[in-house]
Amino acid sequence: MRSRAQALLVVVAVVVAGSAGCATAGATGGGVVADASAAPTRRPPPPTSPATAAPLQFVGDGDYAYVDGVTGKALSFDEVLVRLRAAKVLVVGEQHDQLTHHELQRRIIEVLAGDGPGLVVGLEMMTWDKQPQLDRLNAGQIDADAFAAAVDWKKSWGFDFGLYRGIFQTGHGVGARFIALNAPRALVRALRTEGLDGLSEADAAQVPELDLGDPLHRQWFEGIFRSAGHPLKASELDGFYRAQVLWDESMADRAVRAINDGARQVVVIAGAGHIAAGRGIPQRVERRLGERVLTVVPLSVSSSDVDEAIRSALAAAEGDILVIPRFEHEIVL
Repeated sequence: MRSRAQALLVVVAVVVAGSAGCATAGATGGGVVADASAAPTRRPPPPTSPATAAPLQFVGDGDYAYVDGVTGKALSFDEVLVRLRAAKVLVVGEQHDQLTHHELQRRIIEVLAGDGPGLVVGLEMMTWDKQPQLDRLNAGQIDADAFAAAVDWKKSWGFDFGLYRGIFQTGHGVGARFIALNAPRALVRALRTEGLDGLSEADAAQVPELDLGDPLHRQWFEGIFRSAGHPLKASELDGFYRAQVLWDESMADRAVRAINDGARQVVVIAGAGHIAAGRGIPQRVERRLGERVLTVVPLSVSSSDVDEAIRSALAAAEGDILVIPRFEHEIVL
């Protein structure tokens, strides 16, 4: 299994490098939600006595096993499907370099699109200025590979497009519509270095409402830097945290906008760090939408450490549904 410290290093590298991150411009005026009374939809902390996982059951075609992230109960795919269909917004996590995680996302898109028109897939991987290229893909004017070339995928995202190709091919084939969920790098950088008060009027207009006052999310974020060996001054940490929250809030804002614009259901595809026990994207969607978000988190495990990985995920309340790929398909780098 890839260690938690290694996984956190990926997130730290993204933040420190000021990369595309995970946000989209939303012209809502840059307000701040700063205390618990103003953000009553924050999720509760993880349970002090986490559940014990039942024995795994690789069901259906045998590629994945499913575990209830609250009770530890083994789930059939039919039970998972009921929950997927009931969620207006669901967030499906990933470790970016794991093909099995992207195959899970592809299958979820395929089955949900079969319920009828109106499925929207929101992408962490694309900045909002790439929406015209996504619209060409949506309209069938270009195929998946032509889209990757049009957005210079390697530069825009960095991870091999081959890991994501199936998502675009299947999504387009079943009539799903893709939307970009990232903010321009310049906006993320400006908020990180200048703060809200230092933004230009034009930049401030692009920043969605931010909840910077969640102590558990802040504690999680600070733990990333401690685990990865990147000690920072308090002022630097504040700036990186603003960037992280901008990413999460912007993805939440764009997902809810899609619902308000008539989407039947939105599937958000994002790195597992943006789920963060429901405190990244999900609770920020819930604050705007007033409905519970479903989180689906695939784990990176091997047969020798699967029990400990599931125990850890249950203790941290990492997701509503935990998904374990069959071990021999896991790629450990």
